[in-house]
Amino acid sequence: MLRAKAFIAMIISGLLSVGCASSLLLSAGPAPVTVSAGSGGGAQVASPATGGAAPDSPPAAPATDMPAWPDPAPHAEPAPVPDTVTPAPQPTANYDPYIHGAPALAPVDPLMPAPGDVQAVWQPLDETVRRIAADYEGRLSVVAVDLTDGARYEFRPNDEYYPASTFKLPVTICTVQAIERGELTWDTLVTFTKEDDDTVGQGGFADVDYGTKWPVRNLLDRSLISSNNVAVKMLARTLTLEKLAECTAAMGGMVTRTEDGSTPVSAPDEAAWWQAVWQMKQQKPQLAENLLSPLRRVTYWGRISAGTPRSDLVTHKFGTFPPYEHDGAIVWGERPYILVVLTYGGHDAADQAIAQIARAAWDAIYAK
Repeated sequence: MLRAKAFIAMIISGLLSVGCASSLLLSAGPAPVTVSAGSGGGAQVASPATGGAAPDSPPAAPATDMPAWPDPAPHAEPAPVPDTVTPAPQPTANYDPYIHGAPALAPVDPLMPAPGDVQAVWQPLDETVRRIAADYEGRLSVVAVDLTDGARYEFRPNDEYYPASTFKLPVTICTVQAIERGELTWDTLVTFTKEDDDTVGQGGFADVDYGTKWPVRNLLDRSLISSNNVAVKMLARTLTLEKLAECTAAMGGMVTRTEDGSTPVSAPDEAAWWQAVWQMKQQKPQLAENLLSPLRRVTYWGRISAGTPRSDLVTHKFGTFPPYEHDGAIVWGERPYILVVLTYGGHDAADQAIAQIARAAWDAIYAK
C-alpha cells in the first residue's frame, strides 16, 4: 500500500469535507454553551446545550437541532431493488470539484485484477463487482466481511483513496474510546476557532461566532447525523492528531490529518473501522450505542442504503469529495456483515454502482 509515511503531505485542504450538503440545511440549532463573568470575577460556564450522559450509557436524547428519524416499520418481505437505482439527492449539489481540485492518487492494483481464490459465498458478489468495474469510468475497491463466520471478500484492496467524510467514523470512534478512558467527558467543552471553519459542510456553524464553546456530545452527533465538517475538525483537534493516528492504527486502519487534510486510506482500512464498531457493540453495547444512535439518524440514505432491501438494517457513513464517492456500513440482521465501497472517477455512476454492489452483497449473504 502507498503508506510510506505516517503523515502524508497533501496539497488540498478540507479532504474530509463535503460529507453532506444536508448539514448545510440545518439551522444554527441550540445556542452553544456561553461563558459569563461570575460574581468573583472568574469565568462561569453555563450548562451544556446538549446531553451529558455517563460515558458508558447511551445518549438520553439527540441534540435538539438534530432531525428525528422514526423507528423503521417492520418489513414482511424485502422490497425488490430494480436494476436501475434512482440516485438519492446529491449531498454536494453545489460543490464544484474543479474549484476544489480533488487530486488523483495513483492506482496500485490492476484496474481488473485476475480472478483469485474467492470464497464460495462471495462468488455472486465478485461477479457483480467485476461486471460493474469493467464498465466503470474510474476505479473502485470493495471489502465485504460476513460477521457470522468471518468470510471475507476483497477487490482491489491495495488502492488508496482520500476518505472524504468517511473520516468522521474513526474520529468519533476514537472520541468514544477517549471518553471511556476518562480523557474526555460528554460535557467537555470545545472552542470553535477559525482553524475549525470550513467553507463546505458548516451547517449551523455558519451563523455562530468563533470562541463559542460546544459540548463533545453535540459535536459527535453533528459529525455523524448531518456529517458536519466543522464539528469533526473540532473533535479531531481535541483528540490531537497524533493520538488519532495511534487510535486508528490500533484499529488496523490508520488515518489522521495533516495541515492540508486527511491522509489516504484503503477499503480494508475502512472495514477495520467498522470492525471496531462491531466489536464494541458485542463487548460494550451501551458504549457502542453512542455511535449507533446518531448513525441511525443520518440525513442521507443513498448508496448502500439504497441498494439494501432492508435499509432499516443499515448503519452507514458515506463520503463525497468529487471525484471520490464512498460508502461503508454494517448491515445488521440475522447474518450481519460489513460492506465498504470506495470509488474514484465514476461521477454520476457512483451512486448506482454502490447500490448495485450493496444488493449483490445482500443476496450473497442471504443465499446461504
